[in-house]
Amino acid sequence: MKKKKNIENKEPEKENKVEEKKALDLETKESLTPEEIQELIKKAAEADEWKNKCLYAAAELENFRKRSVKERSDLIKYSGKNILYELLDVVDNFDRAIEADKKESDPKVIVQGIEIIYKQLLKVLENNGVKPVDSKEKPFDPEVHDAIQKVHTDEAAPGTIIDELQKGYLYKDKILRPARVVVAAEPENTEDSEQ
Repeated sequence: MKKKKNIENKEPEKENKVEEKKALDLETKESLTPEEIQELIKKAAEADEWKNKCLYAAAELENFRKRSVKERSDLIKYSGKNILYELLDVVDNFDRAIEADKKESDPKVIVQGIEIIYKQLLKVLENNGVKPVDSKEKPFDPEVHDAIQKVHTDEAAPGTIIDELQKGYLYKDKILRPARVVVAAEPENTEDSEQ
């Protein structure tokens, strides 16, 4: 019972506050001059204009965000398009070489054609930031080289690369594939091996 009384008491309070506000608004309207009313109407129109500008800017910002996400997604999705386009020329040249191989009997001409295509392919890779790692006769670097074998020799300083089994490549400033190399080791002591 007590709870019902509290609820019933609060509702008339709300109604009284609403009535008081309406009465205050009427008094305010009646006490305003026509110039002040015009000024209030002008300010309300200005507030509406700013509200519309704000909503328009928020919508533009959301559209920009969506457009940026889509452009970034497309950029990632189609990032290899340019290099693939360049590789199509290499494929075309391989097609021509295969056709020429069927007609040509001189192996030197065929080898020259393959060398030209190889150089073209290297140029495409270079244009796209891929460069071979120069390894032969260089000091072994585990960041750039993958040692497949060590050979005891006195023909090269220990830790020097004496043979490259597979060429390594850099992509811009990072290793794309390490070079597989043979590294010189200190020569075996012939006196120790005899004993």
